[in-house]
Amino acid sequence: MKIRSLSVFAACVMLVTVLGGCSIMKQTGGTDNLNQTDGSYDCTDCCMKYLNYIGENLKNRDITPDGQTPSEDNRHQQTIDWIVGELKSAGYSDSQIELQNFDCTDDYSGESYSGTNIVLSIEGSKGDTQIIAGSHYDGDGCGDNGSGIALLLGNAVSMADIVPERDLKIVFFDAEEIGLFGSENYVENMSSQDIARTAYMINIDAVAFGDYCNIYGGSADGDAIINLGAYDMAVEKAKTLGINVYKTEDLDGYFAANGKGPEIADNTLYTNPWTAENPAPLNPGINSPSTGPWSDHTAFDEAGIPYVYFEASNWFAAGTDESLSYTGYYESSDVTLGDGGMFMNTRYDTLDNLNRYFPGRASAHFHVFSPLLQVLLTNPENQQ
Repeated sequence: MKIRSLSVFAACVMLVTVLGGCSIMKQTGGTDNLNQTDGSYDCTDCCMKYLNYIGENLKNRDITPDGQTPSEDNRHQQTIDWIVGELKSAGYSDSQIELQNFDCTDDYSGESYSGTNIVLSIEGSKGDTQIIAGSHYDGDGCGDNGSGIALLLGNAVSMADIVPERDLKIVFFDAEEIGLFGSENYVENMSSQDIARTAYMINIDAVAFGDYCNIYGGSADGDAIINLGAYDMAVEKAKTLGINVYKTEDLDGYFAANGKGPEIADNTLYTNPWTAENPAPLNPGINSPSTGPWSDHTAFDEAGIPYVYFEASNWFAAGTDESLSYTGYYESSDVTLGDGGMFMNTRYDTLDNLNRYFPGRASAHFHVFSPLLQVLLTNPENQQ
């Protein structure tokens, strides 16, 4: 996840895909538990294997030479090779995998870089519409966004033998951390027909560290949030999977009445709690169930494509920087952890810290997000 200023949003082995001739999932066992009711897979174990691998071997995936941890070797190109290799080892063909190259200039440093989006195309049984799911792989955080890579890649690998209803585009975006350039480039190169036939986009960013599993959607129209068809559908899908959901009406005014967020519960999704009637205490203006323009959903939203966004965060956390208080950037309300409760975009965003401070949390979050992602990709009837 890329931090933008509030003024902006208010106005072992070489990592080349194979280990001894077998991909990680083929070597250790890939798909987990098939839900006989809805046909979805819970790929939690698969996602955890990927997260651990990324956290141990692909720490610095930044498009810039150094990222947050200049002492680590940069593994940007190795990450591209590894993702492509895992997809091929799962059975996807060369013709289904495209590397989209683009040039970009860092918003902060002014340096220019060459980026690469990795696009997996899966043909559906009904080719009238398509669904796009994306997660950025650049950066050097285990949570942001090693966890998003693990969730998206784990599910892509697990469904290699599944024919979805709709055409799918699974996209691993580059250059998110320096300006959302990968997703912007992807949308800029979509034809008007591509945009029109896209039912929705699913964005996955930083789903490991945060206190709450979050789901967002909708476009801002003044104080109102519109274009909620995909979000509402995803919430209903979550409920059919037995996932509890706190929607806008459930959280509106909760903080004003209690001075804190609700108790953190397993198998539960929450959304942004702030509304025009009960805005964030210090930084109002981002109304539920939407979120700010700081991740790869932004370009799709601006193009009029509905989005569903998975994240783990804590919108009730004040943290230590008032400019970011109550915006969802702090993952924990405990200011003694990380940088005032924040791990993303800091040196604290490591696998060691995830396991030390939040043991079992990433697995619990994958257990919520993975089955829902599978259903949204493979069986999204009644989509808007």
